[in-house]
Amino acid sequence: MTSRATSRTACAGLAMVASFALLMCSRRPAHDRPLRIAIHSEPHSLDPHLQNETLTFGFLRNIFEGLTGFNGDMVLVPTLAESWDNPSDTVWRFHLRRDVRFHDGRPLTAQDVVFSLERARHPRASTNFGSYLVAVDTLRTIDPHTIEITTRQPYPILLNKLTFVLIVPDGSPDTIVEPIGTGPYRLTPRVPGQPLRLEAFKDYWGHSPAETPVDFAAVPDHAARLRQLASGEIDIAQDPTPAEAAELLRAQSKVRVLERDSLLVVYLQMHPGKPPFDDRRVREAVRLALDRQPIVERSLGGRGLVLAQMVGRNTFGYDESIRAPARDLPRARALLGEVGYPQGIDVELEFRAGREATEIQRQLGEAGIRVRLVERSWAEMFPRLLTRQVPFYLGALLDPSADASDFFDAVAHTRQAATGYGDNNTCDYSNPALDILIESSGTTLDMRTRREMLSRAMRTALDDAIFVPLYSPSVLFAVRDYVVWKPRLDSLVLAADIQRR
Repeated sequence: MTSRATSRTACAGLAMVASFALLMCSRRPAHDRPLRIAIHSEPHSLDPHLQNETLTFGFLRNIFEGLTGFNGDMVLVPTLAESWDNPSDTVWRFHLRRDVRFHDGRPLTAQDVVFSLERARHPRASTNFGSYLVAVDTLRTIDPHTIEITTRQPYPILLNKLTFVLIVPDGSPDTIVEPIGTGPYRLTPRVPGQPLRLEAFKDYWGHSPAETPVDFAAVPDHAARLRQLASGEIDIAQDPTPAEAAELLRAQSKVRVLERDSLLVVYLQMHPGKPPFDDRRVREAVRLALDRQPIVERSLGGRGLVLAQMVGRNTFGYDESIRAPARDLPRARALLGEVGYPQGIDVELEFRAGREATEIQRQLGEAGIRVRLVERSWAEMFPRLLTRQVPFYLGALLDPSADASDFFDAVAHTRQAATGYGDNNTCDYSNPALDILIESSGTTLDMRTRREMLSRAMRTALDDAIFVPLYSPSVLFAVRDYVVWKPRLDSLVLAADIQRR
């Protein structure tokens, strides 16, 4: 997509939003109808161990649960495990709740948990969940309600990682297409062309959600999501653009915009095995061509924070002393000349539909890096990333446990199928010195020392100029005014947290 086409789309979106006040429906919600949530894409799988991707995990987290979990402010809480203890530095014993049942009526047992953890780290059953279990050595049941996990070395962040390994019944098939979990909602049979519908699980062990169903509708076009919100077809729309959000607030309609800090990092990624990015000087030229503050102002309307590292300020491992290099256009052009591009280069930048890239395109162009913007639906973009086909990518990364190891273990470490490291390394990046730092930091018990190791690891990764962090955007949702909800710091949409007054 060209910058002119992007500008036309943005203008059309603003015109559409400006007319929302004329479309608003003043009637109160019918609480016997489903809660309707519009998301940007369908889940890539209904198998909780198959695709480690934020939207997919967020949807499935309504159906499945882990041994541990996070509340909306990223405080660790017991979930299926009501307690745990450590007989030694490498042994963890988890004691399960006694009143938990799967959606098919089966009681939860320790064998279900062991089966699920083994399934998640098994290469045949899992494509990219092994990074959460890199430290696990053995798993065993102690009794029907107690399991023991032994790690290869001390691993103080195991509780954080277990929140993302969701529990399925023992004996589940290699690929799950009819999910059966323990969560507050169960999935109803799919109707082609209709939203995914969740119904409240009446035997849920925890706080029972509202009995009305919940519909998750995939609406890839962000303007269409807002039109449906304005007409009353849906109750919540994911990811309005910042420009649309500003117009919504000015319209003083029956729609509100909810905003919160996030754990997201928006960044550029360059594949070191694909020309012209196989030469570090080209990657460094990209980094030196950028001035992040104008990107935040012009792409987000100021609704975000400039970042110089691949984690945000709400993530453990964030180092406030790391600064982005100052913009240096002469040096960027000189580097391109050294590589053999004195007249500059032409590249394509791929990104998910709904992101704004025109300011990045403009700034790179001033350094002689002429960018053609390629906007793709997430259904098309995500498989291209998994197969490592993308030379130049504008994306967003979530550190779901609010710990920098999420980035390092899954994204920055060399891919190792046997251990799970690098399961989300989508550009074949490999730095053995960085790998050593990553693995050592995961086994360090002293948190001050561990923080210092993570800082060294971050500086090493940034020096390779594979990843160019840009900013942490605010989480935005547009909702009807009767929706009572506080968005989560990790951006997940959990229907049990949402009420309608």
